[in-house]
Amino acid sequence: MVLKLPLLGKKCTTIISAYTPTNSDEVKNQFYDDLHSVIIAVPKSNWLILLGNFNARIGSDFQAWDGIIGKHRIGTCNSNGLLLLRACAEHDLLVTNTVFCLPNQKKTLWMPLRSKYWHLINYIIVRRRDWCDVYVIKAMCGAECCADH
Repeated sequence: MVLKLPLLGKKCTTIISAYTPTNSDEVKNQFYDDLHSVIIAVPKSNWLILLGNFNARIGSDFQAWDGIIGKHRIGTCNSNGLLLLRACAEHDLLVTNTVFCLPNQKKTLWMPLRSKYWHLINYIIVRRRDWCDVYVIKAMCGAECCADH
């Protein structure tokens, strides 16, 4: 889903809400191809906010992904995380969840039923040049239900 919000002057904010499937590699690759098409359609002058459940763990190697993830990250990288990081690198995007120093319970929203560890799979991503306009990113838990989203 894409939402375009006009701002004062000629600038706009484009918000892209995304959910990365956990299906086959072919389905995931098609998702990232579609996401690429949506991102390149957003004018460079617009602010871009990409958010959603990417079913991706991006890991902690901030030196390898300099400028894409910050120093405040959680866990290890999985194959979905690698796809997300490559997309961010291609479009000069920054995963803002990793920029702010917060306790893990303010970063994560999901714990698999068979695990005792919280995972960061929901991200808010912006163009790297615009990250200074982001005040803080934190999880606000509170829903009392049996969903993993």
